[in-house]
Amino acid sequence: MNIEELKTKTEADISEYITKKIIELKKKTGKEVTSIQFTAREKMTGLESYDIK
Repeated sequence: MNIEELKTKTEADISEYITKKIIELKKKTGKEVTSIQFTAREKMTGLESYDIK
């Protein structure tokens, strides 16, 4: 796989994961998700991950 294929696959995987989590939240709370906020979690060595709210 080249870089563009990996990027496209990663974007699709992330989109699928977010969609799955939105559906789970809707089932648990009975409310629509109106926004998603990504907050970078950084360490001294750089970006570690994101917190999603």
